[in-house]
Amino acid sequence: MQLKLKKALVLLPIMLSLIATITGIMSYVNLAPEQHFLQAWLNSFVFAFLVMLPSGALIFAAIHKLVNSLFVRMPSLYKKLLQGILMAVVMESILAIVTTAINHDFGNISHFTTTVITSFLYALPIGLGFACLMTFVLHPKLETFFADPQA
Repeated sequence: MQLKLKKALVLLPIMLSLIATITGIMSYVNLAPEQHFLQAWLNSFVFAFLVMLPSGALIFAAIHKLVNSLFVRMPSLYKKLLQGILMAVVMESILAIVTTAINHDFGNISHFTTTVITSFLYALPIGLGFACLMTFVLHPKLETFFADPQA
């Protein structure tokens, strides 16, 4: 199997789990009592899957380049952790704004801003947890898996 296809098939369930969890938390926090969770979550999930997943690769490349150029002498492990934290903050910021925009109007900017911040703060621990999980557990295992010619 080609390496790119192999990578995509292995990474897809991981990324789907991350997207489903983050958008689920943000959708739940965003809902008014009269709104239905499943529809709100599905709209956010579809946006995140179709737009944020591909753009996340570009954002990751930019953050990777930035961290490696600014922190040349920093140990590799710390660079990876910093990249994960920055990815979590950037991606969740965008998702919080979009999820709030999908579920609410911009009529009351104060309410909108508060909802964006609340969504971001509720999902941030999960995003940071995923960043640590990716950095310390999954990334090393995936590197070994992709390097194995038998896999």
